[in-house]
Amino acid sequence: MRKIVLKVSSIDKLRFQNFIVLMQKAESKAEADMYFRLAKKIIQKGDLKQN
Repeated sequence: MRKIVLKVSSIDKLRFQNFIVLMQKAESKAEADMYFRLAKKIIQKGDLKQN
């Protein structure tokens, strides 16, 4: 897996990793999409702080 550098708090980093694991274990596509969107929000929050 590619290493992603997030400019967010350590809590957000843990939350992001948790969403990725949950996404991989998801039973349905809808569930995986939900975790993907939540993880994407954290990345966007990091982008906003960076600029």
